[in-house]
Amino acid sequence: MKKHLALLAKLAVMGGLLAVLYRNVDFAEFRAALAGLQWAWIPLIYALFFSNTLINSWKWQLLLRADGIALPLRSLVCSHLIGTFFNLFMPSSIGGDAYRVVDVGRRAGKGAGAKSFAAVFAERLAGFLALAVWGLLFSAIGWSRLPDKRILFLPVVVFGLMGAMAAALIQRRALVAVWNGLRLNRLRKLDAFLHRFLDSLAGYHADRGLIAWVFGLSLVFQMTAITAIFAISRALGWDMSFVYFCIFVPLITLGEALPISIFGIGVRDGLYVFFFALGGATREQALSFALVYVLLTLVYSLLGGALFLVRKPHAPAPA
Repeated sequence: MKKHLALLAKLAVMGGLLAVLYRNVDFAEFRAALAGLQWAWIPLIYALFFSNTLINSWKWQLLLRADGIALPLRSLVCSHLIGTFFNLFMPSSIGGDAYRVVDVGRRAGKGAGAKSFAAVFAERLAGFLALAVWGLLFSAIGWSRLPDKRILFLPVVVFGLMGAMAAALIQRRALVAVWNGLRLNRLRKLDAFLHRFLDSLAGYHADRGLIAWVFGLSLVFQMTAITAIFAISRALGWDMSFVYFCIFVPLITLGEALPISIFGIGVRDGLYVFFFALGGATREQALSFALVYVLLTLVYSLLGGALFLVRKPHAPAPA
């Protein structure tokens, strides 16, 4: 019952945001913006999407391998693509991570669930830190172009929150104290899962070379994602400077990760309207951009759906 209520709430948020955003739209201008789509850009955009799937899967493989789980890259790419498909039906833009955690936990064998969760968590945390770094760097570079200088505080806050979360998890004492204070340690299976998860994170932290590789790949991943968004703007005939995308896309990506709508729809659209308007785009242009992004992502995600249908079940590895 609670799950159904939560889903209805997210659908209500999504519908409400879309209703507000499209209420005063000039649909003639909206259709004109879509009609200008240059299809020659589409292969490049999909190449960038797939490059990011490879980069993220490689980063994920490095974290799993550091924790004693050796899986081929092709298997992780397949799992990643299927997770992308499940993102279409899950709250926020990272809901498909649940599939990845379960899939690798099943393939790696008994007791690997916490390690699988830790690897996906660490991969995502590194990605969010990289987003905040790009947001900070390009906000500083494009300081003179920012219509509202307070925008710079957003990546500062995100970086601070992500850094504080990482520190709390690595130090673990305060977290465990709160955990025990809430008497959750009496739930033995859950308590054991937490400590295995924290042990995995501590192992990552102790390997400086691993941290450098993971964070470096996260920076490359996020810049590739920004470039893909920029390519979509070029496909729609925009001439907005690349610097604006380097400032705005990290903030939009962080916002759409909030689990308040399905696949970030509504939230993403509203953020596109807000931020791209600062770069000179009209509401109709920003909404057409959001629609094209969703459609391109939907088609790309269907590859994961097809893989899910044809992928053979994998027997769990021996413990």
